[in-house]
Amino acid sequence: MKYYTIITLIIICVLSGCSHGQSGNHAALQQVEKIIDEDPNKAMQMLYELENAQNKPGEDGDKSDIEHSRLDTKEDSALFGLLYIAAIHKIGLEIRNDSLITYSVDYYRQQKEHTRLAKALLHLGITHQSNGRWKDAVTCLKEAEGMIDGCNDKVFCYDVYDAIGNLNAAANCRELMLTYYQRALASATAMNSNSRKAASLNKLIRAYIHQGQLDSAKVYVEQAKPLLSSVERQVQSDLLVSFGCNALEEKDTVKGKQYLLQALEVFPNDYGAKRMGDLMEAEGKMKEATDYWFESLNTDHIQVRIEAYEKLVQYYRDREEWRALDLSEHLNKLYQGIRVNDKAETIAAMQKEYDHRVVQHRLYRNVLLLLGASLVLLIIIGSFYYYHRRKMKDYNKVLSRIEDLQNELKETQKEPETPIDLSLMDTLLSDETVHYFHRLADRGKTPDDESWKDLYDLMNRILPDFLGIVNRNGLLSERDIRICMLIKLRFIPTEIATLIGESPQTITNRRARLLGKVFGEKGGAKDFDARIQKLQE
Repeated sequence: MKYYTIITLIIICVLSGCSHGQSGNHAALQQVEKIIDEDPNKAMQMLYELENAQNKPGEDGDKSDIEHSRLDTKEDSALFGLLYIAAIHKIGLEIRNDSLITYSVDYYRQQKEHTRLAKALLHLGITHQSNGRWKDAVTCLKEAEGMIDGCNDKVFCYDVYDAIGNLNAAANCRELMLTYYQRALASATAMNSNSRKAASLNKLIRAYIHQGQLDSAKVYVEQAKPLLSSVERQVQSDLLVSFGCNALEEKDTVKGKQYLLQALEVFPNDYGAKRMGDLMEAEGKMKEATDYWFESLNTDHIQVRIEAYEKLVQYYRDREEWRALDLSEHLNKLYQGIRVNDKAETIAAMQKEYDHRVVQHRLYRNVLLLLGASLVLLIIIGSFYYYHRRKMKDYNKVLSRIEDLQNELKETQKEPETPIDLSLMDTLLSDETVHYFHRLADRGKTPDDESWKDLYDLMNRILPDFLGIVNRNGLLSERDIRICMLIKLRFIPTEIATLIGESPQTITNRRARLLGKVFGEKGGAKDFDARIQKLQE
């Protein structure tokens, strides 16, 4: 009883510890993880509330702050870092500090928790891109892409393809950019997410416009139009701007202007403001144009900001030189921040090299699997060959035994060297009693006493002196006399063994001994059979 009490207490303690590990902050973080894909703003608010009473990581994101915060476990710290950075990226913002997400990557790699590791690599890659560390960004994003097959999260698949598309867009790798945006579109379509589908279509429309492929852009415009009423206002505004840009490139200024104005009315749009400023410039309305250009300076898209600054510098150079100088200073800082526009081939080569390494690794793994399968096949073939050889040996033994029996049968059925009364022997061998004994032998049965009596009577009637001759010394047992009768009646040894109820080898031994008992001679079983057959009566 004491033993069971101790076991019960141990189980209660373990369950209590597990319950504690899954309570508090961990439960809250899991709730954030459930909603972050569809409502990143609410997820960010919940993370702020969770961290409000704890030691927030500083602006420099020092790891010691993470490890000594009041989050319950290292697992909670890693999950908090992943969710915090993911929420920032999903909202559409950038973060340059990578300490939080690096901690998450290291933790999940150590724990071999592949699903969260894949997501952490995705957001570390996006962070590296924000810092201009393109090689690190490519490595992380491609590793995350390689983990898609083992992840059932469709949103993650979309996010990876979209992020790699954005990386190639920033690097001017146009072919790869289109490939990954199309994959993102396919993922969004598969998960039936209109907002993500609209975002991918929007990026494809602008990419094809930028490349001057207006027919391709128009195809995606037609696909995007039915989605306008089903997506949030910001996405509506982005699509309307793209529709307007496409119309302007097709020289339909009226429709293009209508789309742009409608977009700015639905939701503030920095890129739409920039294009509207260019349109006002073309119409000679410079005051409205400069207002739109200043509005577009708030965009996160560096290229749009650069173009807006260039327009403003050019406008104010002959009007307000001090303002032009101030704008030029900001423009120069933007130029200094651009590190990748001339590295498209390098970024593309990095991705190609990574894909090549992945293919080589898969090929190596497949070769190992093939070698393993070949080894197993060889073992099976060898086992079958050994089994076949053993069975063939057994088969050959059986054939040899059959041949011996056939030879023995021929020997026992040879005509006696000394002529006997053939009519008596024919009468004896054709008698129904003899046939009955053959049938019993074929069925593997032994005769009963009555049947043996019938056989004795037959022998005494046809060959009345036979039994007296073989047992003239009175040394034979009942079984010995029966063997002598059966040999005289041309029964083969296997039949005799069945009828007597002994093994063939025992019958052979008895026949050899009977040669000495009956005839006083030495020899083998076949010698005895021959002497019995020579007896005339």
